[in-house]
Amino acid sequence: MRLQQSERTQAVVAVTSNRLLVDGVHRDWLRRKYVQALHRHAGVACVVLPTVDAEDARDEVAPASMRRLDGLVLTGDESNVDPAVLSAPASFVDFDRQDVEAGILDRPRDRLSAAAIESAIALGMPILGICRGLQELNVYFGGTLRPSLAEWRRESGAMHAEKPDRPRDRQYDAAHPVRISSDGALFPIARMIEAQVNSLHNQGIETLAPALRGEAWAPDGLVEAASVIGAPTLQIGVQWHPEWHVSTDLLSKQLFKAFGEASVGYCRTKNG
Repeated sequence: MRLQQSERTQAVVAVTSNRLLVDGVHRDWLRRKYVQALHRHAGVACVVLPTVDAEDARDEVAPASMRRLDGLVLTGDESNVDPAVLSAPASFVDFDRQDVEAGILDRPRDRLSAAAIESAIALGMPILGICRGLQELNVYFGGTLRPSLAEWRRESGAMHAEKPDRPRDRQYDAAHPVRISSDGALFPIARMIEAQVNSLHNQGIETLAPALRGEAWAPDGLVEAASVIGAPTLQIGVQWHPEWHVSTDLLSKQLFKAFGEASVGYCRTKNG
């Protein structure tokens, strides 16, 4: 039975998962931090999107399925983006290559994100990219990534490096400031021109895609946030992890709240 608008109290958003290979068994997974932040601070319900194998790339995450949803969250992960796969998920089929390598590669996730972004953009749907998700948006729109920030760190300091000697929760403490553009999509959300953010990523944006506008930068010039130019709603990615300390960090709260409001607005418009 189709629910009337008055009966539907929450927007429902798609959340990307990752591929985990353990003992030869493929599993789809994501950290609960994302779901908890979306439930508690964006006020939305979540549908977890499964990762995509090469032979299924043309059929998964169809626009018809995405039309039932009200937003897209591109989650973070330790794996690196493979630009060749994310740019051409259906045609890039090479079964001789390892598709999943923990902490290094996750091509099933790349295929999922490519298809999900394509559908969300076509539908004019709100998008929130987090860490890897920002990088995926950049590659999807034709930008490039630094395959590794190791050399960048040597030149500019270790501000973007993970801190494995700290407890997991403390690794997501603020690591450096970001400068926020005063005339972009992030400033009305943040309501500040500088903020402290965490930093746990191996890749980073090298060349920003022409379709994206820079929204925030680290002191060393690395792009820390970007939005889709001319988007009909909030379509933004950030390099940090707002989901981790969202209950105590004001910028994180504001970001999830803005995404939730955009998703509710999209839901209401879509359903008349």
